[in-house]
Amino acid sequence: MAEVVVDGVRATYSIRGENAILLCPPHPLMGGSRFDVRLERIASELTKRDISVLRFDYQQPFRSGIGEVEDAKKCIAYLKDRHDKIAIVGYSFGSVVASNVAEYCDAAVYLSPLPEINSIYFKDAKVPKLFIVATQDQFVSLEESLKVFELASEPKEMVKVETDHFYFGKFDLIARIVADFIEKQNF
Repeated sequence: MAEVVVDGVRATYSIRGENAILLCPPHPLMGGSRFDVRLERIASELTKRDISVLRFDYQQPFRSGIGEVEDAKKCIAYLKDRHDKIAIVGYSFGSVVASNVAEYCDAAVYLSPLPEINSIYFKDAKVPKLFIVATQDQFVSLEESLKVFELASEPKEMVKVETDHFYFGKFDLIARIVADFIEKQNF
């Protein structure tokens, strides 16, 4: 595991295999960072399966979502120079960021996807997608998550988890769900 700076973006890079995953953190104004426990568990599971992982922090100050999408694009370019296939995973705010750059990736996973936040909207991409939704999410209603899923193009899958927005007690479960989906995409 190495600490790297990608064009001004601070990141943690775990190099394991030929393919890589970019993890987009939750909202930086709500404490979201590359050290989010959900992202750390997902990263741990992926590296156990010999998939490289890059977790990053959005640059400061907060830039309404638009700047955070640019941060993710910088990280994707960095990974594309080093890996054969790239997938993206985003949690909460990070899911909307991830959706705005998924077109540059080979697969995408959205954990508690939001239809919109700040100045960015969920954007569809024609790549294999997994939506993980919490059935008792206090920030994103199940109806909102289902609508985002319905509007997305194929191929797509959804997994519902009986929990709230924070997935407490379900970290290992969601890590396995993400890693299993990524492996199905021949990563």
